[in-house]
Amino acid sequence: METSTEHSAVDPGTLYLVGTPIGNLGDWSSRAQEVLGQVDAVLAEDTRVTGLLCHNAGLSVRLISFHAHNTRQRMGEVVARLRSGESLALVTDRGMPAISDPGQELVDTLWQEGLKVSVVPGPSAATTAFAASGFPAPFAFWGFLPRSGADRRRALHDLSAWPHAAVVYESPHHMTATLEDLSEELGERDVLLGREMTKKFEEYWRGPLRALAAEDRSWKGECVLVLGPAKKMPGSGEVDWNQLVSRVDELVSQGQHPNEAMRQTAREYGVSRRELYQRVHDT
Repeated sequence: METSTEHSAVDPGTLYLVGTPIGNLGDWSSRAQEVLGQVDAVLAEDTRVTGLLCHNAGLSVRLISFHAHNTRQRMGEVVARLRSGESLALVTDRGMPAISDPGQELVDTLWQEGLKVSVVPGPSAATTAFAASGFPAPFAFWGFLPRSGADRRRALHDLSAWPHAAVVYESPHHMTATLEDLSEELGERDVLLGREMTKKFEEYWRGPLRALAAEDRSWKGECVLVLGPAKKMPGSGEVDWNQLVSRVDELVSQGQHPNEAMRQTAREYGVSRRELYQRVHDT
């Protein structure tokens, strides 16, 4: 793509957040390419990925590495460049920067420093998957869940308490474990799986979370999970916790272990097992 030698698409002293394709190169806007071709330098999560993308588009750009592990070290340099009047762009490997990728801390700092930020919108895996889900708004963006420990347990608890739709990112290597944890915590929610979106082997799947967790498959490609809103009990807008506690007591009286009784009840009524556990032990 040929660009004008005049910097008509960019202003000095401005950081541009530029969206890149999440898969299909045809989704990359001409304005995004024009801006990248005119800024003084491009901050890239992976210079190899961005370099190849720009090369294929016929763009000659100066790349500066900017990723999760060097954000703080680069911050001062970026601020100084912008104060000197340079125009810069920030890109991630795929999609919109500063969403679930490097950039949020930089943008926050630039606002505090009184510097200019502009956005060149592009594809986002979160909004793409939510649009495909058919679930009602509002929705919350969770990004990647913590891998393990107390942080992961806390995130799962918060997610189970969120009554609306929620978007979660996951890598193929951790999909099985994450689906098991989500199924355990969230009960009978519906879920939309978006995998390899906009690419040749794109897959959308919608159904019960437990059914997806039970699938025996080798996960490949980038995955987005859109968890549907919590299901209400039939004929009621609120959860009748006394009824659920009674159901647990009934199952225990039939010989089930209390933990298994709570798991079954949580699945039956589509509530958080953790919250049910708290309700049982508060009575």
